[in-house]
Amino acid sequence: MLVQVFGQTDSNTVYKKLKTKKFYSVGLSSQTENGQGTYEVNGKKVNKSAYDKYQSTWKNMENCCPCILKSYNENDILLREAVSCTDCGVGWFKEFYPNGNLKLTGFYKENPTGKWKDIWNRGYCSVKNNQWTYFKENGDTLYSEFWKDGEFIKQVPEQSVSEVWEIDIMLNGQKIDKQELSINKVKNLKIIPKYKNSNTDSLITIKFKVSAVGHRMNEKEFTLNTFKDIDINAMLSEVEIPKDKKTTFVLFVFQGSTFWKSFYLDMKK
Repeated sequence: MLVQVFGQTDSNTVYKKLKTKKFYSVGLSSQTENGQGTYEVNGKKVNKSAYDKYQSTWKNMENCCPCILKSYNENDILLREAVSCTDCGVGWFKEFYPNGNLKLTGFYKENPTGKWKDIWNRGYCSVKNNQWTYFKENGDTLYSEFWKDGEFIKQVPEQSVSEVWEIDIMLNGQKIDKQELSINKVKNLKIIPKYKNSNTDSLITIKFKVSAVGHRMNEKEFTLNTFKDIDINAMLSEVEIPKDKKTTFVLFVFQGSTFWKSFYLDMKK
């Protein structure tokens, strides 16, 4: 464990004298009916005083850029502590077990520019960097991962569980980003999972959804092999979406039953 870099005074960091702010990482909902308010925290009904306790710390997260954000659950147990800009990791990161022991330590890429606008598109939002170490609940080290500017390098020791760290969508050897695609080229897309170790025995499924205002949504499921048989024109026809109608095309990727990533495709009909 690289303890030195967790100090605010560490000379290796570009940040100096960061403030520490508290945040409750909980699900909040409220509604008012006939002048009567109801409040929930993590799906449980609470009174307004309890709701306000948790809700008030959202401003701490929204105004954190950068700061050291300490995230707690509804029982005031520390979950995470990290250098953050709102919900983006921009420095060291620590996650804890309920007993207070470290569960995970790591580093996100720092932002040395001093400019914090649009950091997602500028490549400074939660980009993994350097060493990430996982621990058992008793404090023993499980394994470490090494990253460079968001790219996975290696796992030491290599784990037996199949785990995807990135999924690329490619067309003719080029990564699809914001390019406009024609419908007849979709079947030529290649969905390529990148694995952390040699165990690539995991079920990757693809769901493709087409939707338009005033029409039923149509969604179909494919494997990596059967995706080449997709027929988007037929999908549009099944829900009577005309060719001149503004339509949303979304590709969802799952590893087993776990949602992994979505791609919004810019399509020309």
